[in-house]
Amino acid sequence: MAIFGNLRHISIGDLLPLLAHQEGALELFNVPGKPRITLYVERGVLRAVHLNDRPADALQARSVLGELVQARRGGFEFIPGAKPHRLGHELNWPLDSLMVALVTFNDEVSEATEDLPHPDTVFRFARLPSVDDSRLREFWNAAHGYLVAGASARQLSEKLGIDLDLVRFYLHRLRQLGAVEPVRVRTGAGSSRKNTAQRLLSALKRRFFG
Repeated sequence: MAIFGNLRHISIGDLLPLLAHQEGALELFNVPGKPRITLYVERGVLRAVHLNDRPADALQARSVLGELVQARRGGFEFIPGAKPHRLGHELNWPLDSLMVALVTFNDEVSEATEDLPHPDTVFRFARLPSVDDSRLREFWNAAHGYLVAGASARQLSEKLGIDLDLVRFYLHRLRQLGAVEPVRVRTGAGSSRKNTAQRLLSALKRRFFG
């Protein structure tokens, strides 16, 4: 079955059901800000996600799939029978429930937007959390080593290769559980403005008071 086109005309949410009875690879390319993405499916299951031919772990796969839900630019082509050249992280996520899970999770992140921490707020490990949510547990397992020393959402996004707002959401949830606590906000621009204001005030004092 030939499947190809552009995300302008059909979304990933409409594409996935077409793959329910297929076996092969859905390649997505020219998605803004993203490497080449390959979804390997087999008998109604998403077996693996590769980014530029490198296997993505579950945390990275959830992040890129969540972004694909909202993507409206980029091409795609399905290659029947294609299998991964490299073994890696097997996901085994059912396609029939995957889209619902992705949309629901994206809604959770959107609803919490106003409460999310600043990207440069540094968080540090506080105590081991009791985590039932598998998505949050995946993030904790990947990030806790960095959080022992202290890390911001921006730093974790770069180190773990996942979306910045998603990291902010996970840190927000971990803070609610008491697992992490904020240390400080790195505000280089704010400090610069403060220093400028202080210099102006000093100049005015010298001008009028000697």
